[in-house]
This record gives sequence, structure tokens and C-alpha cells, in this order.
Amino acid sequence: MIKNLLIGALMFSGVCLNAQTTQTFTATFDFAATTSVTGTTDPTPLPMVTGLTFTPFTAVGTPSANPNATGRFSFVGWPLGATPSVDTYSTMTGSINTGEYYEVTLTPQSGFTLGLNSIGFTVQRSGAGIRSYAVRTSVDGFAMNLPASVTTNTNLSVVGSNEFFWNFDATTSAQNGSTINLFGATTTSSVSFRFYGWNAEQSGGTFSIDNVVFNGFMSSMTTGIKHFSTEGLMIYPNPNNGIFTVNAPSFPSIVNAFDVNGKLVASQTLSSKENVIDFSNLSNGVYHITISTGVNTLNQKLVISK
Repeated sequence: MIKNLLIGALMFSGVCLNAQTTQTFTATFDFAATTSVTGTTDPTPLPMVTGLTFTPFTAVGTPSANPNATGRFSFVGWPLGATPSVDTYSTMTGSINTGEYYEVTLTPQSGFTLGLNSIGFTVQRSGAGIRSYAVRTSVDGFAMNLPASVTTNTNLSVVGSNEFFWNFDATTSAQNGSTINLFGATTTSSVSFRFYGWNAEQSGGTFSIDNVVFNGFMSSMTTGIKHFSTEGLMIYPNPNNGIFTVNAPSFPSIVNAFDVNGKLVASQTLSSKENVIDFSNLSNGVYHITISTGVNTLNQKLVISK
């Protein structure tokens, strides 16, 4: 349901095809300047992305006025609900407190469109810290957890409705692999993200985030360039099994496919007006397709379903 919500509330790149220039980006919040006296706003210099403005991460609703660690965003006082040394998710009794969270806002500048593929981050807890955490967005008024997955880390899992779960109470070291999948959704308006933690064992238990990485792309309208018109551009069938046809408005061009993490996973050169593309080695899913002449880039969503 959340995927459908994102598609409806944020416009997928390619729904309205216009001549655009597109640049992928990776923006990292590493909290390098955070210390035990820096307060509830991260003082670390913000990432720099053309056409995009970031706010610093802020801690909202936490009972402590300062982080309890250096070099990561870490506060205490999260909702209780876990029992020490018990690792069974069904025994957890706590729930999310929507008034306590970490927040960051991204705002595309005038003339730019923000596209987001994924958010990856590192999470850490103290021995009495949180066992559950989730990420929500202002797109739906922070009502639902965003699509969650874990990349190659058996210490973490996803349970319930896109809720991350810290599997082992005995583990307290930093854990990588938490990923929010945003499916290439785009917006020209500000969008905020909130990181919630709960099911702590004690009120002094911590919830830390670090190395929060936004993977996405920025698009801006191009003017005065007429040789790369969108007229005649077609990608069909769509959805497909990985083999499809592209009618290109000009050539030579290059068609690239990016996965939900913003990684380039396939590429093929277009040498004629009608081209059969074979991306059948790709797994089922939603991909962001760009068709570029090196001067302009057109964007489209591609769905592979075998």
C-alpha cells in the first residue's frame, strides 16, 4: 500500500515526459561534528547537491538536550517495551511514539525535480536500547512506515508493516544494511523524513543513526534545445519481461537502467529509431530508465515482471 501511496503522492519520473537534464547523486550525513554538547541539531556541514537544499538532522521530543555519543546522532529516552536478553519479536510490548524522532528535510530548488531511489543508514543501540525502528515521510503526514529492507545483515530484520527489528539483544555494535526503498519517486516540493525508535529496555537506552545516505537524481528542464524532442519516444511493452522496444527521438543515444538504490545495472546503445532492448538479466522490479544523447536526458519508469 505504501508503494502505491508514494506513486500517487509523488510523481514518478517519466510519467510526464519532457526534455530534461538529469544528474544522479549520493548525499551522506555522517554526523562527524556531533558531540555530547552540540544539542538537538546536528552541526555537521550539509551535503552539497546542485538544485537541492538539505536541513540538518534534528532530534525532536527526546528528553535529553544533547547527544550521548560523538560522531553519530544518538539520544536516550525512547518508548519502552523490550525485555533484557529476550530476542522474540512477539514478546515486545512497546509502540512508536510519533512525537519523538529524528528529522531531515529535502527541498528541490525552483526549476528542479528531486527523485529519490533509496535511503540507507547505520543504526546502533546501547545494551538497554531500542529493538524496533522505522522511517516515515511527510508525503502521507507521517502515517505509515516506508518500505523497508535489510541488505546482508543477519543481526537485523524487517517485521510487521515495514518495521526494522534488532534481532539480538547481546549485539550493541553499529549495524549497516537498513534500507528504505523509494522506487524513484519524484517531487518538486519539500519532503521530510522522520526516524523513529521504540521497544527500548530502559529509559537510558539509546537509538543512534549514522551515515544516512540518500541515493537519487536531480532533473531540470532544458530550454532552447530542439534536436532531442520527446515527440516519438516510446517504450513498450511496459511492464515487460526485460525485453522491450525503445523508439528513440534521436540517436545515437544510450539507455541506462538504475535500480531502486540508484545503482546503474544495465546499459545499451541505441543506434536506430527503433531498438530492441534486452535487460532480461534484471530481476523483477521497478527501474529508473534514462535515455541520453550526452546533451539531454529523458526519463521513464520501467517495470519488469517475468
